[in-house]
Amino acid sequence: MPKGKPISVDLRWAIVRMHTLFPLDTLAAYTGVSPRQIQRIIARFRASGDVISATQRYTMMKLTRKAIERSALKRARYTFHVGLYYLPYQLVFVDESSCDRRTSYRGKAWAIIGQRAVRKAFFVRGKRYSVLPAISLDGILWVDIVEGSFNSESFEQFIDGLLDRMNPFPGPNSIIVMDNCKIHKAENIRQMIEARGMRCLYLPPYSPDYNPMEPGFSKMKAHMRREGHRFRSATESSDEKAAVLAELHKAVFSITPQDAQGWFRHSGYI
Repeated sequence: MPKGKPISVDLRWAIVRMHTLFPLDTLAAYTGVSPRQIQRIIARFRASGDVISATQRYTMMKLTRKAIERSALKRARYTFHVGLYYLPYQLVFVDESSCDRRTSYRGKAWAIIGQRAVRKAFFVRGKRYSVLPAISLDGILWVDIVEGSFNSESFEQFIDGLLDRMNPFPGPNSIIVMDNCKIHKAENIRQMIEARGMRCLYLPPYSPDYNPMEPGFSKMKAHMRREGHRFRSATESSDEKAAVLAELHKAVFSITPQDAQGWFRHSGYI
């Protein structure tokens, strides 16, 4: 944890509950709290039965939805669970993003000093496509793309295709990690996964930073902007859907195994 950054009350209580289960260095590594800070939290708890001082109870704060909904305790539990029971090469992360013709436009352009950069562009977004990749340390393992949004049926088809490219637990690529979207948590999805010998795991609520595919979407959309003329030409072709799908697949597979490994590291898995 960066020096000077406050430690939330939820995380303090998580440290108190878990300090008897794990060595100090392990606890520090998983929580991002320094060993010295952990020792102070435990000492305060033993002395007062609480994890904060009386003067720390009151502060002027701006309440935000993110602060309310993002639970440090749930995030800590997830981190411990994954760190203790699973290995990075077993994890396969699934996430969805959408795009349309407007995604292919750059936000900046060259212009003469003192003049605005102007470009002609469509204000109509056109058809919207949803991209659903699965990423592991090997890179993009599987992807499906649909016009509109994924529903229960199309998500089930995606999972069926993904499982063909995975291995039974505890082998490599044997655990699917997803967010808490309703269609992800359907009982038939879990049954499909477990029937093939794999496992599924859900991210803590509002924790996209724990999904290595999030920065992958940034690279994918940067590729689309770089090759914007190709994507826009595809949307105007006689066989629009096939042409757009081809360009979107190119964008997704611009992600390399080296990219994936860097994002796994950035998200704290390696």
